[in-house]
Amino acid sequence: MTGGCAMNIRTATFRKRQGWEMDNGAISLFLMAGGGHIARLELKSRPGINPLWEPSWKGLEPWQYKPAMASAYGEKLLAAISGHNLCLGHFGPASSEETRLGLGCHGEAPVARWRERRKHVSDAEIRLTCGCGLDIAGMRVERTLSMKRNACIVDVTEKVTNMSRKDTPFTMCQHVTFGPPFLEPGVTLFDMPATRGATEPGSLKRFMRLKRGADFKWPVAPGVRGSVNLRTLGRGRISDFSAQLMRPGLEHAWFSAVHPGMGLLVAYVWRRADYPWVANWEENRGRDFPPWAGKSLTRGMEFANSPFPVPLREALSMGRFHGEPTFRLLPARGSLEFRYSIVMAAVDRECRGVRSIKPDRGGFAILFEG
Repeated sequence: MTGGCAMNIRTATFRKRQGWEMDNGAISLFLMAGGGHIARLELKSRPGINPLWEPSWKGLEPWQYKPAMASAYGEKLLAAISGHNLCLGHFGPASSEETRLGLGCHGEAPVARWRERRKHVSDAEIRLTCGCGLDIAGMRVERTLSMKRNACIVDVTEKVTNMSRKDTPFTMCQHVTFGPPFLEPGVTLFDMPATRGATEPGSLKRFMRLKRGADFKWPVAPGVRGSVNLRTLGRGRISDFSAQLMRPGLEHAWFSAVHPGMGLLVAYVWRRADYPWVANWEENRGRDFPPWAGKSLTRGMEFANSPFPVPLREALSMGRFHGEPTFRLLPARGSLEFRYSIVMAAVDRECRGVRSIKPDRGGFAILFEG
């Protein structure tokens, strides 16, 4: 993908995928039309580094996927996935009945064709609005990305509308995944204002480093061979998952990822009421089956309104977990808006992590550790 000039929105391709490039002079990003994935972020003062995960396999537009490709990709989502995707309707697998009727993991949004609705380009700000319909869920989603000139912030608003005449329960997750070279085991530092956490078993038991179904206090979790500090990704083969509850009483929650050697920080900030949980998915060469092939290194920092990736019926049955609801209701023919910001910054190469991030005069004040 070639770079664009400052204050620009243009159609472009990235990894042979269609989409839009946005550039405000400080940050450039790429949004895929297939699945609506934010596939690339680049801080101009740290050129050539995309902190988001780029899968090791060749991706496809979701409309190019055919059932015969299941042996290579497993499912349509994995053929299309990249970087940051939206899970909407349900966060996690579909039920067996839903799967037989064509609904996939994480819902329709990450495999839908997103279309441009409107855009705005001025000397002060650029805005792009794209959206898609979710026919099975009976919903519609519109996402607006806004960037001010030379600001190291991307502001995102998502409007979710219920097209049916009944209240609809749903789970929702901003599935942000990081990858190499920015993601480096034992080096990249992750921070968030979490309190309680809970582990889930990994998909491959022999590569779990966390105890099954254990409660803990962030960031130290009980492991199968002693305590595990979740601020960094482990160096061995890993396939694990845990859920972290953001501190009650916060107006804004956040997480940060810092690679000190690259001098780069990426953070997300959002309203805690929208997403009380951050799910931590760790995958370090733990999955041998296609398309993973024992080669993938990624960490998901997935802020969500439900703690675990499970079929919607399980989230409904759970009801509450650690005192927080595990789903929300979308009113009949009603809409809800969700907002978050992506923050990027060049940091000192001796950076030890982040202590807090707070809104401050139209931007964000970051307090570093040490």
